[in-house]
This record gives sequence, structure tokens and C-alpha cells, in this order.
Amino acid sequence: MLTAAQVDAFHTRGYVVVREFLSALEIASYTEEAEVLVNHCYEQGDIVSKWGCVVEPFGCGYLDSIPPLARTTQTSYIATRAQITPAPALCTLSKYGLCARQLLESSVVLLNEQYVVKPPRSEAAFDWHQDVLYFKDEQREHRMISVWTPLCDVREENGTVLVDPYPDPTRPGVYTREPEPVVVEMSAGCALFMDGRLRHCSGANTSNVFRTAYMPQFSSGQVSDDNGLTALAVPVNSF
Repeated sequence: MLTAAQVDAFHTRGYVVVREFLSALEIASYTEEAEVLVNHCYEQGDIVSKWGCVVEPFGCGYLDSIPPLARTTQTSYIATRAQITPAPALCTLSKYGLCARQLLESSVVLLNEQYVVKPPRSEAAFDWHQDVLYFKDEQREHRMISVWTPLCDVREENGTVLVDPYPDPTRPGVYTREPEPVVVEMSAGCALFMDGRLRHCSGANTSNVFRTAYMPQFSSGQVSDDNGLTALAVPVNSF
């Protein structure tokens, strides 16, 4: 659970950093899964040019088939994710999901999840953006949260996240000025909770090792279009 001060910081600035969010065992579990999926993706093509540095457990083709219920029910989601590695799914729904419920002050669903992987000495970077803008206007009725979690120590040199705190907490996500970046340096297993309206970016990884982060996203409701769900809608209940 998050403290009252952490919740207040999130609503005031649009983000909050939770230090030592994951245990050493949980870091190892997500790292193992990332390595399995990234190795699979490299067999299909370059992680930057083909995959855009983004590897989704259900979207990278590692699993031969994904039951429709795996996108909408806890039991099927956990069982299907366990075909990759057994532990991460429960942690995603319980530890991450319950914090998302606390911050959004509502029921939530797991909307998406991905590993963001920047190879060593890569020029890959993400420009300033707001996650909510990846969705159409009519899909933005629900609030969303992204939780960027590095699986190694991160700093500006290896492509950590830069955030731009809300200029006015009473108008979250409204920016009428140039970015005023805050470099978020974290050790492995910390968690950066970001409101979907927060402006943020990340630079290149100029180090000699891979920089990998895990990022689940949660929404206060299902996000869909005329063709159905746009991603996942796995409910987060009490554990």
C-alpha cells in the first residue's frame, strides 16, 4: 500500500516514485521473463527497428495462442502468462494493481503490459508524450496509470525517464509551456507511477549493457472501440 504522502504527491505532480517497490525475488522473476521474450523477439528481427524497443508478453508472438478469456479474467490471464514464467502475473495484478486502485480511487483493470528494452549504445529514444494521447478521444473516458519499473539501476546515461510535473494540479495534463524535465534516477525494482496525462520522455542508452524496464498500465474501466477491446481488461480484485 502507498502512504498518504505518496498518494498526495501523485495527484499534485502527476507522478510518484516508490523506492524498493519490488523484492529481489520479484526483480529476478520479471528479469527472467524479459530475457525469454527478448531472445524470442531477436529471433524475428532487431529489437529496435522491428519491435520499437517494446515487447508485450501477449503481443510478441511467443505464445502460440491466447485464449480470449486471458484478456478479461484473472484466472485465464494468470494461467496463460504462466506459460512464459509463473510468477510475474500474480505480482502484476496484486502488488501493482492494488496500488493503481489506491491512486485512481476506483476499481481498475489491467489495460496493457510491456517490457521496454534499450540495447547498449543504442540511439533509441522516446520523445515527449502523454500516454493517454495514444487513445482516441472517445476512449479517454477512463483514467489510466502507467508504472515504469526498471529491472536495473537507471540514470540519464542509460535512458531513464524524464518527467514534466503538472504546472497546475487543478488542471492535470494541461501544458502551456516548454518541458521542465526532472530526471528520475532509480535503482532496480523502484516504481515510477505516472498518470496517463503526465508528459514524459526518455533518452538513448549510451551504456554498454541492456536497459530493461517493465511497465504495466491500468485503467479505471475497459477501453474499447467498434471492434471490441483495444488491449486487456483483466480486473484487479482484492488478494
